Amino acid sequence: MGKIVLVEPHKVLQQAIALSLFPEHEVQVEETVSASGIAALQGIDLLIVDAAALRDSDRLSPEIARAIQSSPIPTVWIDEDEAARAPKRDKLAVVIKPIESAGFQSVLASLLSPSSPRKERKKAPVSGEQKAERDRGAGKKGRVEAGEQSAFQFIDLVDVVEEEPPPPEKRKSPRKPK
Repeated sequence: MGKIVLVEPHKVLQQAIALSLFPEHEVQVEETVSASGIAALQGIDLLIVDAAALRDSDRLSPEIARAIQSSPIPTVWIDEDEAARAPKRDKLAVVIKPIESAGFQSVLASLLSPSSPRKERKKAPVSGEQKAERDRGAGKKGRVEAGEQSAFQFIDLVDVVEEEPPPPEKRKSPRKPK
C-alpha cells in the first residue's frame, strides 16, 4: 500500500482520483500546498499535483514549483498544456488534461514501482538491434499492460454516470368502481 498526497482544489476531481487509487493506496487529499509543506512531507510514496487547477486559482507560486523541483518524492504533475513549464527532475511525470485512464495508470505504475530492478536492467549491455526493438516497443506493451491491470483497478466514472435507471415498477392502485 502506497501513501499518496493529492493536491487538488476541485472536490469532484479529488473524489475521482482518490477513488481510482482506493483501496490499493492510502490517499491524503489537500486543496493547496505550501513550499514548506512539501519540504515537510515524510514517508510519502507519491505526490500528485494538479498544477493547472492551482494555477487557475492563483495557488501555484514559483516557491511551490521550486520546492517540488527539489523534492525527492516521485511526483505526478497534472497540467493542461505540454508547453507549460513543469519542474524538471528525475521521478517527475507530466500528465496532460483530460486525464486518460491508461496513461495515468502507466505513470503511476512507473513512479511507484521499485527502482532497483530498473537500474539493473539499464546497466546490462544492449545491442543496436535490441535498442531499436525496445524503442519501437515490440514485446514491451503486453508486459506493461498486464502488470498495470493487476496492480491498479480504475473506476471509469463515465460508466457509472451512463447507467440507465431501472424501469419503475408498475403498481396497481386499488380503485373503487363508481
